[in-house]
Amino acid sequence: MSGASTREPRVHAQERTAARAGDDQRDPERMPRRVRAGVVETVALALLPVAWLWSAISVLGQAWLWPAVLAVGSLALTAALVRSAAPPLIGTVAAAIVGVGWVTALAAPEEAMLAVVPTRESVPQALRVLDQGLVDIAWAVSTPVAAIGPVLAVVVAAAIALALLVDVVGHALRVPAIAVVLAATPLVLPLAFRIDVPWWHALPGVIVSALVLAAPTVDERAARGSGWRAPLALVGVAAVLSATLPVVAPAPRESALELPTLDELFSPATPMLDAGIDLGDQLRRPADRPVFTYSTTDGAPLVTRLMTLPLAGEAGFEAAPAEPGSPAVLVEGADSGQPMQMTVRMSDVRAESLPTPERVVAVPRPKGSSWDVANDALRIGDDVDTAGLEYTASGSRSTPLDALPAASGASGHDEYLAMPEAAEAIARQGAALVSPGMSAAARVLAVHDFMTAGLWDYSEQLDLPGFGGTGGEGWDALAGFLETRSGYCVHYASATAGLLRGAGVPARVVVGFLPGSEISGGWAVSTNEMHAWAEAWIDGAGWVRVETTPGAGTGSASPEGALPTRSPTPEPTPSVPPESAGPTPSPTPSDAAEASTPPTAPTPTGGAAPGERGPVIDPAVLRAILLVLGALLLLALPAIARAVQRVTRLRRGAPGAWLELRATLADLGARLPASATPGEVQEAIAARSSDASGAAGRVRMAAERAVFDAGPREPGAVDADVRAARRALVAAAPRRRRALAVLLPPSLLGVEAERGRDA
Repeated sequence: MSGASTREPRVHAQERTAARAGDDQRDPERMPRRVRAGVVETVALALLPVAWLWSAISVLGQAWLWPAVLAVGSLALTAALVRSAAPPLIGTVAAAIVGVGWVTALAAPEEAMLAVVPTRESVPQALRVLDQGLVDIAWAVSTPVAAIGPVLAVVVAAAIALALLVDVVGHALRVPAIAVVLAATPLVLPLAFRIDVPWWHALPGVIVSALVLAAPTVDERAARGSGWRAPLALVGVAAVLSATLPVVAPAPRESALELPTLDELFSPATPMLDAGIDLGDQLRRPADRPVFTYSTTDGAPLVTRLMTLPLAGEAGFEAAPAEPGSPAVLVEGADSGQPMQMTVRMSDVRAESLPTPERVVAVPRPKGSSWDVANDALRIGDDVDTAGLEYTASGSRSTPLDALPAASGASGHDEYLAMPEAAEAIARQGAALVSPGMSAAARVLAVHDFMTAGLWDYSEQLDLPGFGGTGGEGWDALAGFLETRSGYCVHYASATAGLLRGAGVPARVVVGFLPGSEISGGWAVSTNEMHAWAEAWIDGAGWVRVETTPGAGTGSASPEGALPTRSPTPEPTPSVPPESAGPTPSPTPSDAAEASTPPTAPTPTGGAAPGERGPVIDPAVLRAILLVLGALLLLALPAIARAVQRVTRLRRGAPGAWLELRATLADLGARLPASATPGEVQEAIAARSSDASGAAGRVRMAAERAVFDAGPREPGAVDADVRAARRALVAAAPRRRRALAVLLPPSLLGVEAERGRDA
């Protein structure tokens, strides 16, 4: 026994000596890849966030560049210094602390300790500044946005967030290819502003991305003294190709290639006419699908009502709780105009409310429907199939504003004058447009003139934060719209109704459809014609449409400014030509009654055939599913990174396979020093599982032979032994340790501190 114990330390000493000798005798061309990033890769990863942020200069300008470079540079330097003596993830944590200091210094220096250390007072102030910066960017009418104050804080904070993301993925998880993809997210900003990115704006990001991918090879070649010009030449070739590609390829907007949008991927095959209208989403020109066709007895096109939003809530105009009823005149005052009738035939849509004339007097209730007197909507149950549904409604057209009785008043509708406290600024602005003694008609004209005089821009390019379903400062955002004069129909309708209430005229917002495209004997309406406008109450005329959206094209009430504006009126749907839109609606109710067979409605583009339902996906359920999948993906991320790491090591042959067994030991709780010899590692494996000892011994032998050029290094030679040893080690570990090895593998934090010792 004493002889055996005396020989064992001697064997270990010999192994250490052989390992050191092997470090000097390795074939340089067969050296394994570095466990950690080298100098070139570290610098390239540090430059990556700023290089891709440069692609957004068409939106953000260039004033942010040096502050972002200094911030990202300090993060990279801090992480590198800490990482030289600690695991990679600790370096990322240290960089994050520095990043918090930068954001605090830019957003809340007066409330922070020493201007950089966060305090209880500085955190909410910093969040407010960052929120204001995001609003300033989203509200920008022209580009580039001045990167000063809150905007600068947001841009630098975004650069810091990108840098930390790249650091943890590129250094801690060692998957630089994924870091390259994540770092390219600034490209989304110019796309959100509908700005085509010039090739020279994206060129720095492409060059640095190519450098990141080639950097490990450059570092290894530089470390062993061999040439590194070849990989750098590849970086240059990638840069040239990236500069040449936009010259020979068509611009995205000029290409005829039409890729499916998210709406097309996740929306039902048939459109949904939801009575709970989300103004922020559903009126921004949704995917174009047929909704209904119609004809009128007077032969003229018509604006149709879907529902009314009578309440001025905290975030904008909204619907009231549904209230079934049967008034003699469905929309109050509709019987005061010239009578007309409208025959509607529905396409294959799922509806909660059906279109009617904007001033509907009466409509025969389809089975399963009821009139909602609170919101002027023809409600229909989910169990009613609307495909091919036909009905005729009677009503009248809105009185043109220039034909209103000059001395008319607006009485008996005080509930439509109420404005919330958050909308006081808009109410005061409306009051300032009129003077005491003006008639209601004159007040309506004053507001209409204000909303149509000068240059107003119809734009769907910006989502105005906090209004129309976005969940922020609703009325403040609408006040901002009145300053920028750029928005879409929701903003024009809501601002007009708010100003009218402030001017003392009862007003509300209506959601419906523009007249649509003319077909033989009538008109076809699609989801692209969805629209919103304001209504004002005038004694003797009823509810009158006050249209202020530029180019809405809805008759004499539309604005007619001297300056041109972009028109929201869509072109006729190319996928539904007139000859394929189904039988023409009957011009009279009697003709409709004589029809013996229900007509066939046009089939939505890409949808189901008439009478069939497309897949129905509830947005709320979809969001819940995506959240659950996101959480599962986050939990699985360490296991995925560990699997990628395992595959990478096994591709390096026996030395990488031996390092994989060391990593498996670390995952299962073995704490071996970086200087542990192969013999000590094999002893630890045998102590945990005797079944793993034999396979581990063969892997060790192959790794040592490869180190001394005594055996092959090709991938796959010892993979079966690695799998057998891993299975035996995992089977011998406690359940808790097995779960930890899967959910949070300790080996990701670094198995050994020394580089290059694979065996």
